[in-house]
Amino acid sequence: MQLEGIALAVRWAALLEGDPRWSLVLAFGLGAGVFLFVRGFSAWRHMRLVEDTPTSRIRSMALGRVEVRGRAEGKGPLEAPLTGRPCVWYRWRIEEEVNSNRQRRWRTLEQGSSDAWPFYVEDDTGRVLVDPQGARIEAAHDLSRVDPPLAGPLGAFVQERGIRTHGFLGLRRKLRFTEWHIAPGDPLYVLGVAQERGGLVHERRVRITEKLAVLRADPEAMAGFDLDGDGHVSGDEWDVARRLALQEVELGGFEDRVVIARDADGRAPFYVSDRDERAVIRSHRWSAVGGVFGGAALALGSAAALLHKVELL
Repeated sequence: MQLEGIALAVRWAALLEGDPRWSLVLAFGLGAGVFLFVRGFSAWRHMRLVEDTPTSRIRSMALGRVEVRGRAEGKGPLEAPLTGRPCVWYRWRIEEEVNSNRQRRWRTLEQGSSDAWPFYVEDDTGRVLVDPQGARIEAAHDLSRVDPPLAGPLGAFVQERGIRTHGFLGLRRKLRFTEWHIAPGDPLYVLGVAQERGGLVHERRVRITEKLAVLRADPEAMAGFDLDGDGHVSGDEWDVARRLALQEVELGGFEDRVVIARDADGRAPFYVSDRDERAVIRSHRWSAVGGVFGGAALALGSAAALLHKVELL
């Protein structure tokens, strides 16, 4: 593959010998090839990470990098905007076909997702919250149509967003609607970092403050902490009350104490997929092979063409 890329680039260079722009094009090809090559190795590392990370049962899951498999469950009612179907996560995009430099292409008009809405993944041992912000989410198309009838939820959504369906002369614009969503009960694969839910420290502090406020308002309860019987709760005696309040709060537990989310610096891979682990590995393998070999062919071919220009090849 690399030799074919080199030969093609050299022939291309010969054809463009008199065009002053060809050096810039080849330099871009060299940079793009290096970029694809690096991305291919990154996909290979991620594939190995998926293969090497053992699947955890949710009940016995430890904090840190985890891989879990189960079923999707919503944290609250949510509907996909284009189809109106119940879901736990969605992404949508509306595009228009336009002419650019005598070529037709799709230009994005609007897009959005429910990444700010967390959901659960549940297995036979329990469930854990997933915060999808920053995740690479792979889900199958549930809607991908060009100029569909604008009725039902789709028509209502287009009207609500104020999207013009006809142009200046009254001709209908050629629009493509695409939606991805994960429905309740769909199989789910998640690779991320299990961590304490954000805001838990504040929630703990609020609960402790509330318990201590109730204690202060109850003279009989306060008397129980007057250990030396001097009619006054000292600082040391109040510290005892604080520790007991903390223990009660901890024993009471917190809803969704642990969440699988992106790590703080964003370096650890974070994947959510409605496919099984083997399909995820295959996807990464193809990305790795295409990036490494395709990027190498493009980079070497562009470099060879540049050397041909300066008569070094």
